[in-house]
Amino acid sequence: MPMADDDAFGVLLRRFRASADLTIEQLAEASGVSDRSISDMERGVSRRPRPRTVEALADGLDLGEADREALLTSAREGRNAPPAAPANKSPLPRQVADFTGRAAELAAVARWADQANDRSPAPVVAISGTAGVGKTTFAVRAAQTWPIEEQLFVDLRGLDAKPLSPLTVLSRLIRAVSPAVRAVPRDVDESSALWHSLIRGRRVVIVLDNAISESQVRPVLPPHGPAVVLVTSRRSLSGLEDVHRLRLDPMPEADATALLGGIVERSGASEPQLRRIAELCVHIPLALRIAGNRLVSRPGWTADDLIARLAAQERRLDALAAGDLQIKAAFDLSYQQLSGVTRRLFRRLALVPGSSTGAELAAVLVEEPLMVTEDALDDLIELSLLQQRPDGRFDFHDLLRLYASSALDREESAADRAAAVRRRDDWLLDTVIVAGRHFEPDYGPGKAGTTEVIELTSTAEASDWLRAEAENWVPALHTAAADGADQRVIDVAEALHWFGDSWFMWAGWEDVYSLSAQAAERLGDDSLRAVHEGYLAWVYIATTQENLDAALSHAQVALECAVRTGDRRQIGWANYYVSWALKSQGRHAEQIGFSRAAVADFRAVGDLEGVPNALIQLGMAMIGNGDGDAAIPVFEEIIAVVHDPATAPPTHIARLAEHAALTFLTGIEEEAGRWANALRRADETIPVTALLPEPSGYMVKVLMHRAEINAELGDYEAARADLATMESLREATSNLVSRDHRLRERVEKLEHALAAHDATQSSR
Repeated sequence: MPMADDDAFGVLLRRFRASADLTIEQLAEASGVSDRSISDMERGVSRRPRPRTVEALADGLDLGEADREALLTSAREGRNAPPAAPANKSPLPRQVADFTGRAAELAAVARWADQANDRSPAPVVAISGTAGVGKTTFAVRAAQTWPIEEQLFVDLRGLDAKPLSPLTVLSRLIRAVSPAVRAVPRDVDESSALWHSLIRGRRVVIVLDNAISESQVRPVLPPHGPAVVLVTSRRSLSGLEDVHRLRLDPMPEADATALLGGIVERSGASEPQLRRIAELCVHIPLALRIAGNRLVSRPGWTADDLIARLAAQERRLDALAAGDLQIKAAFDLSYQQLSGVTRRLFRRLALVPGSSTGAELAAVLVEEPLMVTEDALDDLIELSLLQQRPDGRFDFHDLLRLYASSALDREESAADRAAAVRRRDDWLLDTVIVAGRHFEPDYGPGKAGTTEVIELTSTAEASDWLRAEAENWVPALHTAAADGADQRVIDVAEALHWFGDSWFMWAGWEDVYSLSAQAAERLGDDSLRAVHEGYLAWVYIATTQENLDAALSHAQVALECAVRTGDRRQIGWANYYVSWALKSQGRHAEQIGFSRAAVADFRAVGDLEGVPNALIQLGMAMIGNGDGDAAIPVFEEIIAVVHDPATAPPTHIARLAEHAALTFLTGIEEEAGRWANALRRADETIPVTALLPEPSGYMVKVLMHRAEINAELGDYEAARADLATMESLREATSNLVSRDHRLRERVEKLEHALAAHDATQSSR
């Protein structure tokens, strides 16, 4: 009579051991049979144990007569059975010969695997990443460090119409390690328990490739080592507990170029050409392999031919196909997993002008509430169709953007796409205006207004949004200008005027105010032209500092327009910008006249902001013209103006003006060698500087002045104390000193002077 499945020797031995509550190691100690032999018998690898060995196991298990006889009978029948098939029926797939890079990731897997033992949970490594990034290839490479007979691989077919069920996965693995098990329990929990018992104590690596969900793999995960499980998935499988997570990103440039070079080594492609092809493939291994295969399989092509095909965005996805390898097909599998809002969101993210987006812009594009949009964004991240950067913004690489764009063209009408673009740009520019108004004295937080989706409640929130979304709202401003929405462009640029003081080194101001100056010219409004030509002059003077001729030219246009309007306030500001532009060119004698005119204009119309600014220009012009003492009353007047309630400008302007006046007064006294007066002015500057926004950079320079003055006065301890305070502002000091060579030289010179003084004192 044939032996029943449940009577198979290995299964029976394992059952008796479990009933005795013994580990393999404990049974080995009790029976004198090695733990490896017991493991092989239980797994069906060894089906012909000697009678003496079976007797020893029965003694170690302390079996009763009936159980002892059943074990001996099962062993005899196993010896008479035909030889078992090879134990491993789930080998690893073929490994590519030109595997490149990923050294740090492989080392991490090896480190986690080395920690595996039968007293701790089995290490599980969840390997995720976008389509084509090489997850399977990587897992196979990592698993090859195990002996062949200890490697198990199952393709879970997670992106197929019918992925493997957990029971099917368990069945394949059980039969792979124990061919003697002819019937696997139909209950998942029972199969899981059987599987766990079969690999208990066995150092095996299990690669579960292409998982669709946590539930598909959870029953397979062993409760204890030394087994190791590698799970690959386009999803992050965030529901899996106590696992090591490894996300594979596109390859570094050097590795991507090396992989491509290995494929096309006989093509004659140069290093720059390889780098360009790799860049167009966004360093994704599948795309690199396809591109390389296309090049080597077409002898008539050069590397430049391939580059030309890949550079054409509308053809790139189609060009990345070689035989049955297609990047588009890989993306299709992921896209087909999406539905509803998430599918629509993925398509419309192709309409983001910049390289990244915030959740609010995504909500505007998909036309859903923010909470619904955030859930959809999470779904895209989970499926590796999107990634979230450390700063919280979302982006995807160029190939996915092209795929999303093609899906958008295919699945949405031209009218719907155009409506989405209009809604995007309207929201972006409306929000720019609201955010910019947070910095205006006449608006400010609470009065700036609101826009759909986002609520900005402070200048900090407004600043963060303006900076983060600049890569998207600047293109929207360009579109408005191209569409002839000139007043719209003016409104946006005007709303940003006060914000510019807190982000004045941003390169984008040239775009903003070039567009607004051009819009004002098209509108034929001299008053607007005077304002925005002046703003553009400010850009070239204060931000780019690269085209001082353009600065003067735009300032002069502003003055011409202002004079035609007869608006003395605008004339004052235009004179101010001309004065500033002349100062930047070192034309101080000419600057004086325009500065005086600006002061007179501002006083005539009671422009509280303009007066101290024009006085600063006048004082600088006098210093530049070699008459520092004549500038002293000018700077003292500034201090008086900002402290008089009748003439004081807004607080932040008053503090900046007073700081500037005191700094120049200190410098004048230093230049004249009036060191006691210089020290008094420097002491007065310190508390004013402390009130400035982000004062550290300003404070470093003030302390530098005071340290030099103290050294000149012979108070070396005070000079040393000032340098020490500068050191306490380490970050600001290092940043400032690194880019201000003159300041670095001054610090080094003073340190040498202090060291020389100490040496002199010690020699006495």
